[in-house]
Amino acid sequence: MKITIVLISFSLFASISGIELDEIIENTLENYRGLTSFYAEFEQILCDEVSGTCYNYTGKVFYAEPEFFRMEIDDPKRIYIGDGAALWIYSPEEKRAIKQDMTAVPLHINPDMFLTDYDERFTAELSGDTQTGYEVTLTPKDEISLYAKIVISISKEKFRITGISIHDDIGSENKYIFEKFETNKKISKDKFVFQPPPGTQIDE
Repeated sequence: MKITIVLISFSLFASISGIELDEIIENTLENYRGLTSFYAEFEQILCDEVSGTCYNYTGKVFYAEPEFFRMEIDDPKRIYIGDGAALWIYSPEEKRAIKQDMTAVPLHINPDMFLTDYDERFTAELSGDTQTGYEVTLTPKDEISLYAKIVISISKEKFRITGISIHDDIGSENKYIFEKFETNKKISKDKFVFQPPPGTQIDE
């Protein structure tokens, strides 16, 4: 009787933990389809292999369809605003704003961008499987890619991207950890409009 229970328990565990990589990615992408807006808080860890130094930043990000976003970094205070046409980078301490054409939503605003049609651009590997989440490592097929590899952390409970780590060829790492994720909540359009305060130097 005990042997039977053990075998049943083992079979259940095997079926639960035996999820395929394609299924993990598809379930994750399904969460982002039809997404109209989201808010998240994040920690950024930027490590430079050459200098051997790491920097930590915290902040929050707002996103609304089709290409509106706002990212606020706490210290040093810096604000990024994308309105679909222009990207503003504002430094209150320097009283300076940079305006440039927005070619695409940055990856840390749209972290699922690497997973879309991933098999055409990357070699994918399920590199981690813990009690709470999966870790997917993507290695670019293009030898001249800007990235050596991208590591994406995905929660098991909701198949939500909880972290993304980008590694370059010299060993440096740019990592984002997301928390307090809220989806499809109404966000005022004012969040995505930048009005330079009086005295702001504007560079284009």
